[in-house]
Amino acid sequence: MATGVEAPTAPRSGDRRTWVPYPDYPDLVWRYTHFNEPEITSKFEELAQWGTSGDTDYATLQPCTTPSEASQDRHAIHDWEIDGRRWRFRGLFDGHGGHEAVNYTVQALPSLILGRLSSRVRDKQLWEPSDISQLLGQTMVEFDNSIGQAFVDLVPGSSIKELPDAQLEAIVNDPKNLDAVLRCMRGTTALIALVDPDSANLWVASLGDCTAILGTKNPSGTWSTQTLSFNHNGQNPAESVRVTLEHHGEDRCIEDDRVLGSIAVTRAIGDFVFKLPSVYTERGLLKCHAGFRTQKKVEDLLPRIKTPPYVSNIPQISHLSLASSAKRSDKNSGDDQHKEASVPGASTNSEGVTPSSPSSSSESSPVLLLFSDGLGDLYEDEFHFNPASMYGFWCDTMKRVMSSSSDPPSQATSSAAVSGNGPGGSHTNAAMGFIRVGLGGTDAEKVSRSLTTEYSGRWMDDTTVLVVRV
Repeated sequence: MATGVEAPTAPRSGDRRTWVPYPDYPDLVWRYTHFNEPEITSKFEELAQWGTSGDTDYATLQPCTTPSEASQDRHAIHDWEIDGRRWRFRGLFDGHGGHEAVNYTVQALPSLILGRLSSRVRDKQLWEPSDISQLLGQTMVEFDNSIGQAFVDLVPGSSIKELPDAQLEAIVNDPKNLDAVLRCMRGTTALIALVDPDSANLWVASLGDCTAILGTKNPSGTWSTQTLSFNHNGQNPAESVRVTLEHHGEDRCIEDDRVLGSIAVTRAIGDFVFKLPSVYTERGLLKCHAGFRTQKKVEDLLPRIKTPPYVSNIPQISHLSLASSAKRSDKNSGDDQHKEASVPGASTNSEGVTPSSPSSSSESSPVLLLFSDGLGDLYEDEFHFNPASMYGFWCDTMKRVMSSSSDPPSQATSSAAVSGNGPGGSHTNAAMGFIRVGLGGTDAEKVSRSLTTEYSGRWMDDTTVLVVRV
């Protein structure tokens, strides 16, 4: 942890002093540079990675430029041609502990889903939405299981307990085995959205605490929203109860809103410290020279690993009929607009999923907002909202951001990505708009502080947003 920057004897032009919002070190002060427009927007565009790919605006921000603090968020935007028809896949992955699990997931999971989706659609022309829900759930579970199995296979059977330490150390640090080891040591959330060729069905699959919200503009100009995922973390009472019930007699499964007092998410890809018997960590993962970011904490955690897994790989699957959603009338409560698959490999717990209120038919296509928990943190710091007020908050924010961004991308950009230097600037990019609101909106002081704090460590979480015109 770096110490605070010494105050200059005389203020430099453009310099301000501010408290860094870092709760563990409340007495340390760092300097930031105050910008006005247009410089502040230019700085925002410089620090973010943003652009447009087809119908999707994307943006990711981690203002700390220290290489070791590089963003662990990843996203995937794919249009898949299956039997001459286009399926749309959008994915958001928030890595933690290192880059290995998230890099592997963003590269391998979409192609695995594509292969299975192609087979399912071709083999069963009259598929049901539940077929796709089942496919997504089973594929994500099996993908994560394969990550753990690749490591277990390095030391099969009882050899993990019997082999000499030196031999185990050589195995886990062998270059040909290292990828399999590191993917188990790291972790990532996964938020996946899939839209069928007729734009009639939307599926959302979630592991972790990224969020999916569907917004629809009404003829009156107001917006209706539906939250299609819930946070899989220790702060969610439903998840806390689930984990506790799965480990009867272990009263401290959730401690300080974290699994075993350590990890925030209750569902994830990777994180096999919490999924395998402790001997695999003690005699395997801990011998990897790359190490954990918090090696001592992992060592201290081992006595508490009694009945794994503590972190689940079973995703929450939501299905929404976009056609019926658009035609919803006042007599329809909207309860049938959110459905989860009652199939193996998919969670059917619907707590925390917020359907939209009844409204008349919309005048525009829905907008799907996907974001990592960094955006939620920014909004909580900026607006101090609580879950009870979130519905109105998202309706208002959708109206604010989508009204100021451009119309859907033109046909000219539908087949190729437009980089952050593309036409129109960031004010036409809705994903940048949602992040800008969280940074402070038009408050130059707040935005400057968020972007330019002079500190070697990160002062805000990785933040990524996708805005999909469904």
